[in-house]
Amino acid sequence: MCASEKAGVLAVVAASPLSKSQALAEMGIPRRTYYNWIRREKESKTRGVKTESRRPWNKVKTEEEKLVIDQARASPELSPRQLALRLVDKYGCWVSESTVYRILRREGLVKRAEVKGFAAGKEY
Repeated sequence: MCASEKAGVLAVVAASPLSKSQALAEMGIPRRTYYNWIRREKESKTRGVKTESRRPWNKVKTEEEKLVIDQARASPELSPRQLALRLVDKYGCWVSESTVYRILRREGLVKRAEVKGFAAGKEY
């Protein structure tokens, strides 16, 4: 719901002859949501009831994620640590090694390390 729609709902509820609970129930809006909108409007009149971003502050941007995937496909021999360093050096895009690893794993670009086994002897 955009800010103008939220402002309209607030105006309708305020002007309604019904109680706030009844008016909100008829519109299908939870009371808690209505009171959150009121609180946000009071906190900042300039911002009004605009929806705040729900993206975590440290989430990797889609452009950065695409860059990680492109670099991994271009240089499959590089480890996540080397890819992270290359992104910092070449593009100034700081992404941690663990984040690079998670992105690569999610995209199926991580190969399991080969375990070199030895035949068991008869004795230790």
